[in-house]
Amino acid sequence: MKSNLAALSPFTRKFKVMLFAFTLSALATVSAACGSSRSKDSTSSGIIIVNAPAAGEVRRVLVREGMSVNEGTPLVEIAVRTEAQNNAPRPPQADDPLARAGRNIGAAQAGIEAARAEAVRADVEVQRLTPLVAAGDAPQAQLDGARADYERAQRGLQEAQRAAEDAQSGLVIARQQPQNSTVAPATLPEQTVTAQAASAGTVSVVSARVGDRVAAGQPLATLRAVK
Repeated sequence: MKSNLAALSPFTRKFKVMLFAFTLSALATVSAACGSSRSKDSTSSGIIIVNAPAAGEVRRVLVREGMSVNEGTPLVEIAVRTEAQNNAPRPPQADDPLARAGRNIGAAQAGIEAARAEAVRADVEVQRLTPLVAAGDAPQAQLDGARADYERAQRGLQEAQRAAEDAQSGLVIARQQPQNSTVAPATLPEQTVTAQAASAGTVSVVSARVGDRVAAGQPLATLRAVK
């Protein structure tokens, strides 16, 4: 090889050396590309990870490990709670028995005060008219009307007192009831989304369980794709 290169002209020798170096560089590039392609194929190795399409609670797991599935087969159902719209009507809230009894007592006491004031006013009118009627300065019918008003005011006061007693009894009953007997607050509406197989394969791992809380993108199952 050295003798052959020595027999050639300097220009020819330089050209052949450059050609040889270029050939070696091209072979190295092709070899690296082939090795990269093989590495890329080996990393995928037919493994498919199925992730949660949305955050929510796992309602059903529809497959088991070792089961063969087709592309698009539902694997896991997830219940996703959605926020109610701002303008949507809100469900009525359960009334607290203690709070209701307290309001009833307050209303009854206010009724007693109003009835007592009316009775006092009617009594004052009766006391004012009695001597006037006796002296002939006022008609008897006016005194009779004042006495009828006083009797109605007395009956109203008695009814208000009975209402206050009933309200007090209602408060005692409300205090005896367990505090956890109130209706639970309404839950947010739900919609169901499904995690599906991206391609046909065999289920190798199922990592989701019914009742699990999962985040969007969380792995739920692993498949080995059919080759």
